[in-house]
Amino acid sequence: MKLLIRLHTPTEMASYEGCALALTLATFGHEVQLYLDAPVFGFLMQPNSRLQGMIQALELYDMPPAWLPDDVFSGWIAGMLPTDLATQLVLIPEDVNLQVFEQILTF
Repeated sequence: MKLLIRLHTPTEMASYEGCALALTLATFGHEVQLYLDAPVFGFLMQPNSRLQGMIQALELYDMPPAWLPDDVFSGWIAGMLPTDLATQLVLIPEDVNLQVFEQILTF
């Protein structure tokens, strides 16, 4: 199953649960793409946040880098993060076809 999980809610618990679901589904062979919206950027900036550690582990779960919105805040956040975390983040492609995803979940 191909899923898009969008982390949008500015609460750490919702972001954690959405990311935990993504990693769990990836463990069982599902194709999961994470999309991190601007409200969760604050958690990425906190070195001890669970979200930061989970994003750093995307490669271990054979997941692609998480998408960021294509705006000025994304460039700023990527430049402020440690390199090992920043490499797990990319700007959302210009030509995303949402039809390829069987489910789109928002947390």
